[in-house]
Amino acid sequence: MGEKFLLSHVAISVSSLNNSIDFYKDTFGFKCVKKFYIESLNAKACFLKIDNSILELFEFGNQEPLPDYRKTLINDLRTIGTKHFALKVDNVEEIYYLLQKKNVEFATDIRVGGSGLRYFFIKDPDGILLEIIENEKAIE
Repeated sequence: MGEKFLLSHVAISVSSLNNSIDFYKDTFGFKCVKKFYIESLNAKACFLKIDNSILELFEFGNQEPLPDYRKTLINDLRTIGTKHFALKVDNVEEIYYLLQKKNVEFATDIRVGGSGLRYFFIKDPDGILLEIIENEKAIE
C-alpha cells in the first residue's frame, strides 16, 4: 500500500453548537471555518480549525446526554471506544495556569504518563474529556 494516511479530523457531539464553538474559540483559539446542516441526521455541524488540526462538532435535534460513568477519566478509559482527543503544547504548566484563570473545569492535575510525557485533562461544557499534553517530540 503506497498511500500515506494522515488523521483528518476528530468529531464530537455537543449539546449546544454555539456554546461549544465559543468554548473552543475562547479557550484555545479555534476558528469556525464551516457551519452546515445535515438534514438526514437532523444535525447542525461545524468544522473548527487551529493550525492543521480540525475538530468537527455535531448538535443533534434528538440528542442523548453523556452518561455519568463517562465523565471520569478512569471510567471512560475502561469503556471500549473513542476516549478523548489531545492538544499538544510546549509548556504544560503555563497552559495549566492559563486555563485555571479561564475557569475551565479540570479532570486531573498535571501528571506524568506511562509514555513519560506530562499531561492533564479538562472537561468541555458537556463534560467531554480533553487532554493537554506536552509536545510529543520525545516519542517521535
